Amino acid sequence: MIYLIGPHRAKDRQMDRENIVRTVAESSVIEEDSIYAGDSLDGMRKIEDHSVDLVITSPPYSDMKKYAGGFDGFHPDNYVQWFLPYVAEISRILKPTGSFILNINDKSEGGFRHPFVFELIFAIHNINDYCKMKGIDSLEMGDLRLFERLFWNKGKYLAHPKRFGDKVEYLFWFSKTKDRKLNMDSMRLEYDEKSIKRMERPLIKRYVRDSGEEVTEYKQGGEGSWAPNEKGALPSVLVEEGAMLHVRSIGEELPEDTVIIGERLDTEVYEFIQPEPGKEQPPSTVVNIGSEARRIAGNHVAVYPERLVSYFIQGSTNEGDVVLDPFMGTGTTAVVANALGRRYIGFDLSEEYVSFANERVSKGPYLEDLKNNRIRKSNQSLDMY
Repeated sequence: MIYLIGPHRAKDRQMDRENIVRTVAESSVIEEDSIYAGDSLDGMRKIEDHSVDLVITSPPYSDMKKYAGGFDGFHPDNYVQWFLPYVAEISRILKPTGSFILNINDKSEGGFRHPFVFELIFAIHNINDYCKMKGIDSLEMGDLRLFERLFWNKGKYLAHPKRFGDKVEYLFWFSKTKDRKLNMDSMRLEYDEKSIKRMERPLIKRYVRDSGEEVTEYKQGGEGSWAPNEKGALPSVLVEEGAMLHVRSIGEELPEDTVIIGERLDTEVYEFIQPEPGKEQPPSTVVNIGSEARRIAGNHVAVYPERLVSYFIQGSTNEGDVVLDPFMGTGTTAVVANALGRRYIGFDLSEEYVSFANERVSKGPYLEDLKNNRIRKSNQSLDMY
């Protein structure tokens, strides 16, 4: 069960976040605005049905050699069977209007793309047949279905002389009903020049042929007109810098012992930003849609930029909604959710990461701006956060 935290406990909650690492094993209930150390599978089982608005996460890559907290990774052949129980719990706790957004990537194995990502999609849609085929315990996916598949353009890739440059990762958007929350205006992108020029021609008639093809007839100088939407064009399945029209860049103050390793995409030039030997570390970093990585005490944290998370939180939730990340890492999802006026719940195997995530949330970006300019619909001041 999730317990709401009232204003009278605001200061106590802030101290908890900064000083106490809660564990899944020691917690009989899971509270909002909290991050827990432990396996999220056990943690989600303590959350009531239909109580979360958005689950967004980037789970460990397949065949990851080492991860803080004791996770050694799985070969792609076994990845789907490992991950499916997590998806089943996500489906159970997700509201009918909620969404599950999964950032995942495949990998090459023996010179060929391993299809485990597509196996996962098949398994979610055909869970009963899949469990029988694999001889594993049955799982319940409810009505969870794939709403959309998107592609995140990271803007960089590792070159290989015999392969195409792989600079995209998958973003699979699942939901249980057609009534999913979708704030389209928050996800609009900039119009390209061709679209603007096309709109200069009067629009006479638009119709759909029997074949399903959409046809538009124009007549120069005729009646009728169309114009760009002032909020931007409808979003594309390719998520890149142009899709960030309504997403502010995030500047974040980080502890002095945090090493930043980031990549910024500037036209066709890639710039690797990191502290130079003998120089002080930069006080903050601005994250664009390109990937970002941090190393804390020598441990690698997978790429997952704040701006990407912000884009989907704004597009699939409203203020006051609950956002959960079962593989929280160092707290990016919690930082952004908190900054945007959402409640958050997170889990990670590493107590070190959880401690660092709590510190990031307590010092997160946008907080003063939110407190000064935005109030929850319930008229509860954001000062309680």
